[in-house]
Amino acid sequence: MKDIVVEVNKLRKVYGDSVAVDNISFDVRKGEIFALLDLMALEKQPPWNVLKV
Repeated sequence: MKDIVVEVNKLRKVYGDSVAVDNISFDVRKGEIFALLDLMALEKQPPWNVLKV
């Protein structure tokens, strides 16, 4: 886990009865370039809003 600057484990986001994101895990290490691609870019709440820094 050396040089990890962002770590996400088993991320899950539910809207009512709908599961939007289920069991996503990833880490970003120092010096890496990382991007989250949003296929629903026009939605009011992009998926990365569930990540709190």
